Amino acid sequence: MQFLPLLLTLCFLSSCRAGPLASPSWRKPNITTSVVDRISLADAAVEKAISMLDSDAKFDGQSLGYAAQLFSQMAELDTATNRTHYSDTLKDFFLKAPHRASNFSDILSYGHAAAKAYAAYNDPVFRDYAIQSWYFGRTYTLSASQVAAGKTSVKSMSIVNECHERTYFAQNTNTDDSTIATLGTGLSALLAESTPDSAERTMYLAAADDSAGFLQANLITGNSQVQDNILSGANFSCAGDSNAVTTNPGLVMEGLAVLYSITNDPATQNLLSRILTATIPNQVWQQPDGVLTVGDIYLMRALATLYQRNSTPEYQDDIAQYIGVQFNAVVDLATANGTNIYANSWPGPPSSLFYPTNQSNAIAALLGAITISDPPNSSTTSMPLPSPSQSPGLTPPQQSKSSKKTVAIIVSVLAVIALMACVLLIWFIRRRRRLRRNSTSSSSPGSSVNPFGAWRNIRRPGKHARDALGVGSGEPPSVTEAVRGPVSKRAAARGPPRPPRPAVVATNSTSEGSSSAASPPSDLPTDELVRILNDRLRGRNWDEDEAPPDYPV
Repeated sequence: MQFLPLLLTLCFLSSCRAGPLASPSWRKPNITTSVVDRISLADAAVEKAISMLDSDAKFDGQSLGYAAQLFSQMAELDTATNRTHYSDTLKDFFLKAPHRASNFSDILSYGHAAAKAYAAYNDPVFRDYAIQSWYFGRTYTLSASQVAAGKTSVKSMSIVNECHERTYFAQNTNTDDSTIATLGTGLSALLAESTPDSAERTMYLAAADDSAGFLQANLITGNSQVQDNILSGANFSCAGDSNAVTTNPGLVMEGLAVLYSITNDPATQNLLSRILTATIPNQVWQQPDGVLTVGDIYLMRALATLYQRNSTPEYQDDIAQYIGVQFNAVVDLATANGTNIYANSWPGPPSSLFYPTNQSNAIAALLGAITISDPPNSSTTSMPLPSPSQSPGLTPPQQSKSSKKTVAIIVSVLAVIALMACVLLIWFIRRRRRLRRNSTSSSSPGSSVNPFGAWRNIRRPGKHARDALGVGSGEPPSVTEAVRGPVSKRAAARGPPRPPRPAVVATNSTSEGSSSAASPPSDLPTDELVRILNDRLRGRNWDEDEAPPDYPV
């Protein structure tokens, strides 16, 4: 059974291995913190950030978009925990937002936050805010006619009408800037998913498809890396900026994951898989142990979206482990205990200074961890997950799929172990029986001495004992004859026995004139009696099952 350890090893290697993207060098890829504790960590980090907002619901002296990022995360936390804790707070913050008067012109952050709030609370007020932001961004999106004409009313320069044999549609708000950036796309898919009106849904979906086509044709390289931007001016020939940052693939993957949830287009899923497999192993932005050198809200939000929607099932475990690496690094290395303030460097050291970007990046990792399945040995109870009716356009976190896969692996391993145990047991029983047979067949009749059966017959009281010793018969038998006794029927059926060796009879004459008589067995020395019996037994065929004859008493 030397092959048993090998089979068990192969079973574990085939059933329990990590996914194709996971690395054995990753630091703490498994999340052992309970969901309840993860929610507590995220709550504390969000509350710390809220406490740093000023009276206008913004961070003093910082970009307005940073406050909008926090708004998104407040809604995402409520979605993950199936509650409406921040609903009224967000309404108040949106009313105070400086960009509200200009239709939320920060199209990425405020529009995204409004769409997330609508998904969390199903409140049409937030949907209206998201639509206002989308229409503002649409003003700076090139239409097909503008591309064909090579100019647009919101830009002061000529533009090329084609980049890499594909038209493009997104633009930024600077009239002298020909940059088309990744940041300018993504809101359309969220609105297409959440709107109840079919006509509006078609409009938003068409815009999302256009954005995806532009991204694939112009911003995604041959090795599936996502560029930051391209230059659309006639003098720049669609030159790209290959600045390698996690923000770019994060933005693209989040938008494509939402779009794939609507269309189920295999081409979109394939593009998602390509970008994902080029992003997670990329050593440009992470340490050898897999921890991001600089935290990023967009990448973590994208990975959480992919995992929650199960957009790439073959990489589901890899995504969970990668999120686990970042979560554990943020909790262990990027914050000091009790401060709820997080550093921008996730490998550490912690920082006691609050920066809104650092905090939002860390909150994204904390939120992403909530979507991962609770550890099997956790003694705490998970918070209930949101239902589709409470969060329109979003599906609950896909905990059951990962749990079912884990259960299947465990059951498979236990089944193999049980099978091998049965095989081992059968082998042991058969081996034991074989050893018993060999032991019986190897025992020679002449090598065993068992005088006790014959001695018992000789020593039995009564008439048979006296007859056996020749008492009253007139002719005393020899000791050999007395010991031999009657031959059983079974022995007789086997034919005549082999000639016995001459019996050695010990005589003890008391006088010259007395008749010779065999000494009774009780007068023989024990060793002499054993020798006589041994000689007797060796002269016949031995049958271990033969019973002694019955003599009349």
